[in-house]
Amino acid sequence: MHNSNEGTQRAFLFWLSGLPLADIATLPDVEKLVARGVRVDLAPLMISGSQSQHYQVLSGKSPARFGFFDTLMPLARLARPAGGESGYTIVEEHNGRDSAPRLLPDILRKAGWSVRYEEIQSGELQTFVEHLPLETPPASCTIVKINIDTPPLTATAAASIGGALRIAREWVGETGLLALLCDAQPAQVKRFVNINNFLADMGIIERDEPSGQINWSNSLAYFAGHGQLWVNLLGRDPQGAVHPQDEYEEVRETLVKALPSKVRDAATGETVVERVFRKEELYVGDYLFCAPDLVVQFKPGYAPSPRSTRLDFDEQVITVPEPGTMAVAGLHPEAIKGYLLATAPALASGLSLSAPLTAVAPTLLHALGIEHEGMDEAALSAAFTSSYLEAHPVRSNAQNQELSEEDEELVINRLRDLGYI
Repeated sequence: MHNSNEGTQRAFLFWLSGLPLADIATLPDVEKLVARGVRVDLAPLMISGSQSQHYQVLSGKSPARFGFFDTLMPLARLARPAGGESGYTIVEEHNGRDSAPRLLPDILRKAGWSVRYEEIQSGELQTFVEHLPLETPPASCTIVKINIDTPPLTATAAASIGGALRIAREWVGETGLLALLCDAQPAQVKRFVNINNFLADMGIIERDEPSGQINWSNSLAYFAGHGQLWVNLLGRDPQGAVHPQDEYEEVRETLVKALPSKVRDAATGETVVERVFRKEELYVGDYLFCAPDLVVQFKPGYAPSPRSTRLDFDEQVITVPEPGTMAVAGLHPEAIKGYLLATAPALASGLSLSAPLTAVAPTLLHALGIEHEGMDEAALSAAFTSSYLEAHPVRSNAQNQELSEEDEELVINRLRDLGYI
């Protein structure tokens, strides 16, 4: 792997995590970036959440490829569950079952680039860019992820971003790459939804009276995290109740059909679940066996209630959040789309495109002339000038998502061992 684009030797990526474009769109330096470069609207993969989106940006891959599905997971689903605790306990887990793949900074360094990666607060941004070294080695890249302290953005913070962009533009020069990235824009939550309440009302979850505790031996499924639906499977779950194969599929089929039609906002009569996916519809590979059995996609404006993410209950299925409540995790991917604004000699100007969030890494690497492989998406060819594409054609390097016969046999054996088939 090497850098074949000798003209672009500096790159600066501002990663504004959770910042709506509307908050900075009128800044003169952002307007210049939009006019001179390309804008890409970025849709994250399900299940949405800041850690998942972090992996998508930096690896160019679905985090499910190394066994990461959500930060909140049932303890029994983790690779190394702690002893002595209920397997139904929901815990935070920021890694997958396997080591994360090589991330963007690692790929750049392997290609011979000098890379500086920092995560800072918005108030530290101006100081950070003011102390950029004027003299840097050839092929230098700075990536700074800025956590916005108190959305909406203050005037002082906005001015700091504008000033930082000016300094970064001077630093990269006319032949460098300058990019502004947001992995997801927070969206307003008009209603919280507790799927566990609905499952209890349906009799899918049985609760003891008067304690309200779940009677697991008579409960068929439950909701956790930011979209996970788990079947309480006999032989896999600590107090499993559903037999594998036919009964397992019957429970899944019931939930796939019932939730989109029957979970309704009592105030409006509107259904709140857009779709329920079987895990096989979203995931392939070695970690399919530890993926949620089903994944719930809520309609825009609806989000899992904080209690439901922890396998708990509210007073009712639908609750109204505080006015102005914003969120990212668990929301519809289209409602929280991020954006990439980028200029470089390789990139076209004045274009607006749409792409998955996993397209960021391959597109930036291709703009720098750096070879890469094994990512879920190829670089966005529409983002580049025709002359650059002539000299640097985009090669499809997305990994084949179809299972080979050998891989398929491994997965089938794992599922058979776990009692699925």
